[in-house]
Amino acid sequence: MELKAFDKPANPARWRIAHDRRQFERLKELPCWAASNFVDFFLFNRADEQGTARIVPERALDPAQTDAAADRLLRGHDPAPLMALVERLAAGAGQEPVARDALHLAELLAHSSRLVRGIVQDRLGELRASGTVNDPLLDVHAEFQTVLYAHPEAGGYPARDFDVLFSSAFAQTLAFGLLLVREGSGRTVDASAYQHMPAEHPLMRTTLRVLTQAEILEVVGIGFTVLLDTVNSFDPAILTSRAGRPDPILYFYEDFLSVFDPEARERHGVYFTPVEVVRFMVGALDRVARDNLGLAAGLRDPHLNILDPATGTGTYLLGVAERVREGAMIGGAGRAELELRDLAGRMFGLELLVGPYAVAHYRLHHALRNPAGVGGAATLPRLGVYLADTLAEPGAAAPAGRLGFVSAGISDERRDADEVKSRQPILAIIGNPPYRRLEEGEDETLVGRWMNDIWNDLKDPVRNAGKGGQLNTFPELSVAFWRWSMWKLFEAEGAPGQGVVALITNRKFLTGWPYAGLRQMMRNRFDRIEIIDLRGDLRLGPRAGIARDMGVFDIQVGTAITIAIADGSRAGQEAEVHYLDAWAEALYQRPAKLDWLTGGMEQGRLPNAVPVHRTGLENFRPEGFAGTEWPSLRECFGFTKSGMKSGSDQTFVSTMRADIISKIQAFLNARGSTGFDASNVANLGYRPLDNRLFYNDRALLNRPGPEMQRVWGAQNVGLYTVPNGAGDGPAVWCHGLLPDYHAFRGSYGGYAFPLHDRRPATAGPNVSQELIDGLTMLYGVALTAEEVFDAILCLLSADSYTLRFAEDLEDVFPHIPFPADHGVFVRATQLGAQIREIEAFVRIPAALADPAFVQLATPPTVGATLQAVEPDGAMLILCVDGSGEVTGLPANLWEFEVSGYPVLRRWLEGREGQTVDLALFDAFRDICGRIADLFDLFDQADTILTEALDAPLTRDVLWPEIPGGNTDGD
Repeated sequence: MELKAFDKPANPARWRIAHDRRQFERLKELPCWAASNFVDFFLFNRADEQGTARIVPERALDPAQTDAAADRLLRGHDPAPLMALVERLAAGAGQEPVARDALHLAELLAHSSRLVRGIVQDRLGELRASGTVNDPLLDVHAEFQTVLYAHPEAGGYPARDFDVLFSSAFAQTLAFGLLLVREGSGRTVDASAYQHMPAEHPLMRTTLRVLTQAEILEVVGIGFTVLLDTVNSFDPAILTSRAGRPDPILYFYEDFLSVFDPEARERHGVYFTPVEVVRFMVGALDRVARDNLGLAAGLRDPHLNILDPATGTGTYLLGVAERVREGAMIGGAGRAELELRDLAGRMFGLELLVGPYAVAHYRLHHALRNPAGVGGAATLPRLGVYLADTLAEPGAAAPAGRLGFVSAGISDERRDADEVKSRQPILAIIGNPPYRRLEEGEDETLVGRWMNDIWNDLKDPVRNAGKGGQLNTFPELSVAFWRWSMWKLFEAEGAPGQGVVALITNRKFLTGWPYAGLRQMMRNRFDRIEIIDLRGDLRLGPRAGIARDMGVFDIQVGTAITIAIADGSRAGQEAEVHYLDAWAEALYQRPAKLDWLTGGMEQGRLPNAVPVHRTGLENFRPEGFAGTEWPSLRECFGFTKSGMKSGSDQTFVSTMRADIISKIQAFLNARGSTGFDASNVANLGYRPLDNRLFYNDRALLNRPGPEMQRVWGAQNVGLYTVPNGAGDGPAVWCHGLLPDYHAFRGSYGGYAFPLHDRRPATAGPNVSQELIDGLTMLYGVALTAEEVFDAILCLLSADSYTLRFAEDLEDVFPHIPFPADHGVFVRATQLGAQIREIEAFVRIPAALADPAFVQLATPPTVGATLQAVEPDGAMLILCVDGSGEVTGLPANLWEFEVSGYPVLRRWLEGREGQTVDLALFDAFRDICGRIADLFDLFDQADTILTEALDAPLTRDVLWPEIPGGNTDGD
């Protein structure tokens, strides 16, 4: 019951003081509570209002009211509504929440933990505000920060939010520690719970002792009471596994977190592995143990030691336990218990963060002790999940905190963890390590000097290949875990020299120079590598032909499962690599991908994998356009280079001349320079159908591309595309102005392929003369560079090109299927010329001839400025003040994209704030007309592409003197 002063509202929704609002957030976690200001009474079930009643008439409390008048008001007031609510509150106070099942328990535990978290976080705020430095809670905070959370950034938690992280970890560790004692000891828990922690969890005993010190519980107060009620009131039978049914604890933490902190994933970048992924990978581990490592019992074999180097909440180890239990139950519940007891002694995990560590101990304790609910609880060995930094050098000293007994416990924990890391033979490594690109300096702080030295052997092959400049994207946490796993299997003391590593990671390492050294080492160390590419890399834009390719995690990064097997079968040869693509199976949505993995769970494999016939540093994916032998776009031109990169488009690029002059002058003045040169203001092909101005001072620009500028000259035209990942829409774009670095899709850079080379020493066509000669010979008609250029533009602009070759385009430049039929080639050149004229602003769009097309129905208010808003059907409002109504806007214009880049939307956004005058509207209508024309031209190009694919020319026919091969390069 929360009582407020008479001058405050009783309704918590109207509380305005910060302290009161925080209090409301905490009270929401209670199943039955009330608030009153002595006039009104509000009853709640958590955040839901259950009823309200007036205690007394407000006028009866008015000091100006006479006693007699107040008495009459009181006598005339009906107390029944109030008494009904008070009875409900009293009834609620006498009833502890009793969980119906595992899901309900997770929900109740989450609410109790939220209450604890809120109390701790508020108290920390009070201590910070008062400048207090000596306090029992601050001692515990320091212990977590210096000892238990040495560097939380490695787990995806920003150190600057440590108060938030500490409050969350405090609540979770307390909750799951109490739950562990309740289940392990079979008794109700209280402040002395740590004394009854099962012996197999020594550090959990120490940590729970820290959190239940009398001075700390005084701070937590009601939060601890509510948490005890939750833990003590449920029937442990609801968590008992039953034959033929999944373990009820399997999803327990995910259910808990969905209530405790639903935004945790977005805030910290921490994601939990879907159980379908876990079960498939565990099945693959089982299959490899039997088929490749000679262990007939697979995961149940007592000689198979298993390690998860990034344990998190123990999901993978729980999956192993589940599969072992299911297999052992055939021999009866007693045998299942014996096999799980054996498994507990040969299954290991390393986890950096104490919150997930506590949860892992609870989940594994539950799964391994008395799994079938028959007889008494089994006695387990010390559970092999350790609070330790996997990537730290074995033997590194544990940091000392303020509370000596904690440091002693940590030292014991680290000693045992070092034994596992350094000397414990491990045959199987499985998990989902953290993956994110490291910021500058984090390779030292997060990966550590020891691992930094070790993984240098992944960088040297790239440097030796002359690609050291591309290692800027190399530092990635999942790469460190791959390197550590190979160290553990092949280099550590007592390393078996064989085994299997099954990890799901960022799929980025499958291709590209930064990860070439990792691929080479994997080929050299393992005998067979199986890759299940789950795709889902949303940063690269949409795949052609589908609305959205989803990953199995709710993140932007695509993922891949890799099963790397070392069984000695290749005897010194490079590993066989087998690749299976979710796209090739027409799987794009998350549920479909998870169902696919579930279908392969039992056997631990999926059909239709293809061999990757590549070696050394080369990609782990099949070669793009393999088997077609069509020339790559790069082979068709003599010179190619990236476009201009300003380094700061906000400063050096603009849509208006006056604006760029003003910005550059301000920039130069700030640098103490007065060297503005108006002749440096030049035109730029900024994005598809978006030409702008830039300040072409090569001393100021980040990457001005002087050689590209010399090749481009005063006038030219060129194709622009990306070296990999061309998505939905045309595979190339034609620019009539010097192109920007991101001129194709607004991100991820790209390369320009000019039609002409304007350098005096090499002036002439930039299209390959060998290609022109080869086509001339085959067709029997002399061809020009411009005709070949236009034919390429036509074929690569066809509607279906990026759809047909989506998988191939992911890693390489587009390849061109030149038609064997000269008549088809001629039509391609003619249509390509029209596409070039529209994209490069050479001619007026035909769509503008229709007066009903994109009409300005109402004029803009004088001086009104542009806003970029989505149209309402065929109507669009141009101006911020609601004026400037445009009608006749076809819906498909707004939807037109180039590899995920929305052309019309971005054109408007680039001009927001400009005055909408006649010139701006005409420019807008012109862009609309060009898009409309392109829809028709791309559709016609698709017909020509279809005909070309009936009999395409191959590289050996076009260049008979040049041996075939992929010459895509970077």
